[in-house]
Amino acid sequence: MRQLAHHAALAGAALASLGWILTAAAQTANQGAVVQSVPPPVSQKITVPPLHLSDAQRNQIQQALRGESTEVTFGTKTTKPTQSFNPTVGAKIPASLKPHTLPPPVLSQMPELKRYTYLKFKQQVLIVDPMSRKIVDIFPEA
Repeated sequence: MRQLAHHAALAGAALASLGWILTAAAQTANQGAVVQSVPPPVSQKITVPPLHLSDAQRNQIQQALRGESTEVTFGTKTTKPTQSFNPTVGAKIPASLKPHTLPPPVLSQMPELKRYTYLKFKQQVLIVDPMSRKIVDIFPEA
């Protein structure tokens, strides 16, 4: 009788351990996901909203960047391979290119640009989503 109680206790402990392991495995399947207990639900896949700049806004950015000497040059080992990169909206910029924060006057006039960075590349201004490193807008530098 004592052995039966001992075996029952061991079986109960094994079932409890299995339940804990299955719970941990389910949580691992949602790596990085945070369960919010208070409504409203928050998306786990944060994306930057699409950027729609008017011609006037692009012109303001061009004016503000005229004094910035941040044009990518191809004279160094790190940037030389990027010379063949052809920028298009939606393309990911090469890792060797380091985008810059937009100047404060632009950000104060257009706060929606705080989420973005820029590159001056081949006489073009590339507006870049820094999280995905994808180009969201392109227009001529001058």
